[in-house]
Amino acid sequence: RPQETVSLRLRIMPLHWNQAAEDLLHQILQRTPRPVRDQTEANLLSAAAAWAEDNGLNRIGIQAVIAAYIQITPETLRSELPHQLEALGLDESDYRHLLEA
Repeated sequence: RPQETVSLRLRIMPLHWNQAAEDLLHQILQRTPRPVRDQTEANLLSAAAAWAEDNGLNRIGIQAVIAAYIQITPETLRSELPHQLEALGLDESDYRHLLEA
């Protein structure tokens, strides 16, 4: 499965990913229901690349993945995001500015 992600990522965007961002991407996808996992992956890859580019970055890091995760989360599930971030081992308060954007 990781090889498929790398292949898909390289086709979608030329930006480099750091290892922590890749690990976080895989953690999010493992928690995503199978029927929507492939579409979620494509949406996350695209949104993370757009966020990084919009912020003048040439590398995708954890901040870009989290921003993308928040952006693609349906409005009806957004109230669960702080808990989901904590379940991923992240301090929700570090990303409050993204949650409130």
